[in-house]
Amino acid sequence: MNPKWHARRAAIDFIQNMIFCNLFNARQYAKQLHTLVLKYLFDEQLEVRITASTTLSGFYQCGYIQVTDEDLQYFCMMSKTNYFTEIDGKKVTLMKNIVKRHGGNRCVLGLCAIVLSSPYDISIHVPDALMLLCEHLYDPHVIQQSTQKCLSEFRRTHYDSWHEHQENFTEDQLLILTDVFISHSYYA
Repeated sequence: MNPKWHARRAAIDFIQNMIFCNLFNARQYAKQLHTLVLKYLFDEQLEVRITASTTLSGFYQCGYIQVTDEDLQYFCMMSKTNYFTEIDGKKVTLMKNIVKRHGGNRCVLGLCAIVLSSPYDISIHVPDALMLLCEHLYDPHVIQQSTQKCLSEFRRTHYDSWHEHQENFTEDQLLILTDVFISHSYYA
């Protein structure tokens, strides 16, 4: 792995373009590239993690890699990573734990990739991924920003046919999404 983050991000961009231009010739490399992209979700540099998430979402969207229940369960498990650590009896926020929760262990950015892989429909994994993302709305800034951006993009792409998409969610999930998407009045 190259020590310069620009090179790592360029490598992910190259992989994305290479696969999209040679989609039918590159099926045999799907597992290896899936592993590689997931590895780059662990990168310490934010730009590399975001590029890896975008690439993973594109792979999911075009069907090059299928979203599995194992992926969703793993993202769910990693979303529980505690970013606080006690040192000398004081709660301290460690950057490595924030990176781990954000994308390092494929959590929030992996969930965003699942949600954004279905831009105008709802795949079976999207409702659960959205619920997990809603739990991270009040996390530290980096995680919160990625979560809000993903939820905003989901709302934008599904707004026109929301009356049809609502059928894919349970009542509890719809209540949570309504609470997230509708801003509360300051004076209420």
